[in-house]
Amino acid sequence: MEAQQGLTDRQKALLVTLLVGAVVAGLTIIAFWWVFSLTLAPALSEAAAAANAPYNNSDGIALIAAAAPNVPTDGREPWLGTEAWNAGIQAGQAYIAAFPQPQNVQVLKGLNTAQIWAYMIQMSGGLGVGCQYCHNINNFAADSYPQKISGRLMLRLVTDLNANYLTNIPNWRGNYVRCDTCHQGQPILMPTVSEQFDRSVPPIPVTLEPLDGNGMPIRGAAAIQALNEDPNTVVQVDNPMLLKEAVLYYLYDYQVWRPYDPADPTSGRGSLSLTHEGGRTQDQVTINQNTMNLMGWALGEGCTYCHNSRNFYAFEADNPAPQFNPNYGVNRLKAIHMLQMTTFMARNWSKYVLPRPSAQELANFPLDGRVYYINRDDANYAVPGCYTCHRGNIIPKAALNFADIPEGEAGITLFPPLLTGTQATPATQ
Repeated sequence: MEAQQGLTDRQKALLVTLLVGAVVAGLTIIAFWWVFSLTLAPALSEAAAAANAPYNNSDGIALIAAAAPNVPTDGREPWLGTEAWNAGIQAGQAYIAAFPQPQNVQVLKGLNTAQIWAYMIQMSGGLGVGCQYCHNINNFAADSYPQKISGRLMLRLVTDLNANYLTNIPNWRGNYVRCDTCHQGQPILMPTVSEQFDRSVPPIPVTLEPLDGNGMPIRGAAAIQALNEDPNTVVQVDNPMLLKEAVLYYLYDYQVWRPYDPADPTSGRGSLSLTHEGGRTQDQVTINQNTMNLMGWALGEGCTYCHNSRNFYAFEADNPAPQFNPNYGVNRLKAIHMLQMTTFMARNWSKYVLPRPSAQELANFPLDGRVYYINRDDANYAVPGCYTCHRGNIIPKAALNFADIPEGEAGITLFPPLLTGTQATPATQ
């Protein structure tokens, strides 16, 4: 047989072209990666590290001391900066020495002054402010500033939320809320909703049809007016209304009209139900979907965290089939429970929070960017939502679990057991 001929000139040219193209492509990828590593990669890595870092309210203390001094205009001393922080610490130590047993304590009863002080230092970091924000450091017992009254009221809120909601949550894992669970370094104007919700929900008008106590839609001007005149109603239904405001209705006016019963596959229905005789409108489906998006962005999870994608209606809490998430029903019950908690907070907010004068002249009431306001008792209040605590985490980073606290004194100073609601009758039933 004749020897096999080598590559033709055309084949050689094609091979060289492919090799050159591969080299150029490789060099291009390397160049782009090099530019990326010099520009965007450090910032992205830093953001990812910050997002994944565990919460530590000591970081807040460092920021307080490192901040530029502020200049209060209401008679209080500065509460930011190294000098203010040191002055507050020194005054606190002197107060502990002078008064080992606390004066004018109305919530944290049963603790001595040193124990209360240790807890307050943590909450100072959690709120991002020094002692002077709430206290007259020349007389810690005095109620000199409204911020101290507000702090006392919010301690009662912490107790009530833990007693009436958190410890009763389905499959509770032992997590409690504290002041910093919501605040996370911000004394005021905590975000109600995530950036995704603010950017992604279009400014379109919709007609909201709430469900009544029997799960039937409330329709007609007279019925809507009667609903709005109910003192428990937080978000006024003013059809047509913006989609964002319709979504927020379900954070603050949620109700369960058929409690969950494992023996009844049609149970577990509340205000977000899309199933009843006669069906729902397309507007209500749109509102429902955006409400689910709001909660998904708040928890950092998708639909299947709570739902079986093949049957969104079903709970399937006890379904042993391996293709189903065994936590579907539990997670849905948790979501229902938490929606009832946000509704409780909004309806009782004026009992726990003092209105800020600057909020009374709001031009964009009730939604101002990512902060939502309600009008209760003729005053405007910023109120929390799912995102305020969770901020993309199933369990809020700033929640506290006694399983993570050493036994003994640390358990008292890190989180006084009184605030769990297990050692006192809740102030609000």
